[in-house]
Amino acid sequence: MTTQEALGAYFERRGIKPHEESVEQWLRENWVYMTFRGHRVPVKPLYGYKPVVILHDVHHLLTGYDTTWTGEFEVAAWELGSGGCDRWLLMSLNRMLMSLLGLLFASRATRAAFNRGTGQRNLYRFECRSVLACEVEELRAYTMGRPRPRALVQAPA
Repeated sequence: MTTQEALGAYFERRGIKPHEESVEQWLRENWVYMTFRGHRVPVKPLYGYKPVVILHDVHHLLTGYDTTWTGEFEVAAWELGSGGCDRWLLMSLNRMLMSLLGLLFASRATRAAFNRGTGQRNLYRFECRSVLACEVEELRAYTMGRPRPRALVQAPA
């Protein structure tokens, strides 16, 4: 299964993407969505930041961390531990803040996620579309230290 297909199913399960909307339509939109108390809430990302939000969502998919507050703390810590956010400065600052909050509210889980990340790699240095074209298991293997899938294209600096 491609990451794009898996991400579409993941978004549907969490109420972020309506069933009738394709992932391609979702990717073209200028909004990202969150769920709050069972309702789909649109959020306008900063210009140019939608790809980083998508890569962040792929990290949820690959690591298995949920989209609860604790899961967000865990993903933030894992992302920092697994190499940081590359050229995405605001995302780096956000990840640091979320990790600090995680240390306050879910200390054990946040520390464990950071430690897990130190032995793995994340996807922030790659082009979003190439990540979505890869098979989920290829990306999961890459984050665990296996060679980079051929379809994975590094983003321009």
